[in-house]
Amino acid sequence: MIYRLLAVSVLTSFVVAMSSCGATDTTEEGDREGAGFEALSGPYLGQEPPGSEPKLFLPGLVSTDDLEGCVAFLDEAKVLVFFSSQRGTLYTYEKDGKWTSPQKAPFQNTYGSGFTDFTVGPDGRTLFFQSSRPTAPDDTERDANIWAVEWTGSGWTDPIPLPPPANTDTNSELYPSVSQDGSVYYFARSQPESSAGDIYRSRFVNGSYLAGETLEFPVNSDYYEVDAIVAPDGSYLLFGSGRPGGFGLNDLYVSFRRSDGGWSHPHNVGKEINELIFAIRMSVTPDGKYFFFLSQRPTSLSKGESVHSPLADRWGDSDVYWIDTGFVHELERKFRSKQCAAEIIREQYDENGLEQAVKKMKELVSDDAYYLELSELLILSGSMIESGELVDAERFYEALLTTFPDELRIKHGYAVAHILNASTRRGLELLKEVWTRNPSTKPTHSLGILTLQLAAKSKDEGALEVLEFGAREIGTFGAFFELCEAHARLGNQEQAVQSCKKSLELKPDFAGALDLLEKLERQ
Repeated sequence: MIYRLLAVSVLTSFVVAMSSCGATDTTEEGDREGAGFEALSGPYLGQEPPGSEPKLFLPGLVSTDDLEGCVAFLDEAKVLVFFSSQRGTLYTYEKDGKWTSPQKAPFQNTYGSGFTDFTVGPDGRTLFFQSSRPTAPDDTERDANIWAVEWTGSGWTDPIPLPPPANTDTNSELYPSVSQDGSVYYFARSQPESSAGDIYRSRFVNGSYLAGETLEFPVNSDYYEVDAIVAPDGSYLLFGSGRPGGFGLNDLYVSFRRSDGGWSHPHNVGKEINELIFAIRMSVTPDGKYFFFLSQRPTSLSKGESVHSPLADRWGDSDVYWIDTGFVHELERKFRSKQCAAEIIREQYDENGLEQAVKKMKELVSDDAYYLELSELLILSGSMIESGELVDAERFYEALLTTFPDELRIKHGYAVAHILNASTRRGLELLKEVWTRNPSTKPTHSLGILTLQLAAKSKDEGALEVLEFGAREIGTFGAFFELCEAHARLGNQEQAVQSCKKSLELKPDFAGALDLLEKLERQ
């Protein structure tokens, strides 16, 4: 239904000119690389549904040693669309009781990076995706816009772009997700060169889209927010964020629709999903039962390098996981039954200072009328760091440790606050203590984030000291490569070359280090 509303408002002469027919019928045999699919039958390709723990989805067929992307099921789980950086955007569907061999999607992105991010609409048949293809014959911009296609039962309609102002020429609209009322959620960067992003919403009112508006705090923060998806019924919003208090580099959070139409304070969805970096590119099945996401947690699959992604080159590829959405509903029950302590503590800090905020926190910890999520308090302490209130941040971490004495995430943040506040040696001692107790908290990306924070505050020497410490403690090719990049930024060419060579000793085929070493030796 949503697609048809779009078609009425967007079907212009440009679309007609670009389209040779009203729908693309692709019933012919697909490429043979997915031959294993023909042996599968039933909804979700006959896979046993997951429970409360993430489960690798279709290893060897969808989850491979390539860098996977989005996954979406349409038409009552009888159609699967998925992406990999080597194979592109593919789809398979159930025909005569069997799943077809995957075929190249006719709408896949052939512009820019070639990546196609997509989610399925609430009607279960419309796919919304981003593409930097031109939206009109005179469109010379290469910004990403939101497009839509509909599954016909055997193929796809021609893609059409959402009309302005849902799409703009000033921002790239990325990772669209559509609610039942037609409103589209997406993320965009405020500046093209910035890696930060915020979540926007363009409401669908009386058959037309309104200009995109940023969602207010606490959904958007001083840190980046990406890849938002709205529940089929609009009751919750899932998104990724680099805000403090997470378990990885990019954690997933959920915010619930309040009775006043706003969004609740975000909840971290937990360690089971967020235990490793880059739990991103989520999707929820139209029936609301299952949640798909990408993660780089270790699997038994062989891990080859992907030339398409420096992340895969440095940290490994990403695979597709799915999980029952019961964890979201459990969090929602908690949210509906109690008040959010973190919101009140933040208000106390903003209005009355740190001492009153700490006092209020200690009051609410034992009050059954409130729920107190540690991740939300760590967001507050991270905001103190971001705003330069480093002394307050250190004191707040100390107060948190009296309440949660064994929580490693607090100690990690406490160490960061020390380092950023020029107490580098003490901070590194604390960081080493955390890493010794829990080695999984010391991957290279933690150093990357910390050194970026230091560099942003013009503390390059502090960043260098942290990276030298990390190279000694971690000893991975990635840690030495981060150290090499820091030396290069500071003009320390000899040390940069040495660190780069050490990285290549540990991983001789590391493309990033090979390229940087060649560049350094030409200088």
